[in-house]
Amino acid sequence: MELRGAVVVVTGASSGIGEAAALAFAKRGARVVLTARRVDRLEALAARIETAGGKALALRCDVTETAELIKLPGVVEAMLGPVDILVNNAGVPGGGSFLDATHEQIDTVIDVNLLSVLHATRAFLPGMLGRQRGHVINVASLAGRFATPGASLYTAAKHGVVAFSESLNYDVERLGVLVTTVNPSFADTESFPTSLPRSLVLKVETVASAIVKVAVQGIAPEYSVPRWIAPFQVFRVLTPPLYRWGVRTVRNVKPASPMLP
Repeated sequence: MELRGAVVVVTGASSGIGEAAALAFAKRGARVVLTARRVDRLEALAARIETAGGKALALRCDVTETAELIKLPGVVEAMLGPVDILVNNAGVPGGGSFLDATHEQIDTVIDVNLLSVLHATRAFLPGMLGRQRGHVINVASLAGRFATPGASLYTAAKHGVVAFSESLNYDVERLGVLVTTVNPSFADTESFPTSLPRSLVLKVETVASAIVKVAVQGIAPEYSVPRWIAPFQVFRVLTPPLYRWGVRTVRNVKPASPMLP
């Protein structure tokens, strides 16, 4: 897709990967719609983009409020025109023992990480299909491909995003619309801090570049970051017992939670 002049909506744009993705699209000439709950941050980011010669629009939107998502396509189209690319990036952490999570926390993780992706896609997809043009890019995680110990709730949500995106892509790709998951490994952001060695942690700009690449090159239905991790999916599928032995071996390096198998 040609990005110059394209309208790109980014959820969770107030920080981290969403902020970096918005900047990356704006540098390529796209008109970027920034959505999140923290309006002050969105307006500051929009000002940065405008100062650099780009075009940005800050709109408050809580992705857990379905009514707000339903209204969003009409608001954007009235102000900038039809949406070409939707980046579903909003997310919250969900690691730790499953028994330590309250029912309210379970609802929050699923609402933000999975249900908001479905509702936002449902809101924007009809317009894309009507124009036979568009790309929905869902920022998932390698946790959507690898079920890791200590993250059962988060992994469940991200597996859902990956499965939803691939299935939907089969349905709409022949109609001119693509649906893709971008699956990054560990990225140190405000919402997802990590104590891993810096050599193992992705920069948000690296993930943002992958998102832009997916849009420009029309990659679907998934793209993993970094690329060298992608072959491990083949290892997981072709040798399940060996893969699970490896996961359990890594888990046993430190005492396991009582909830882990």
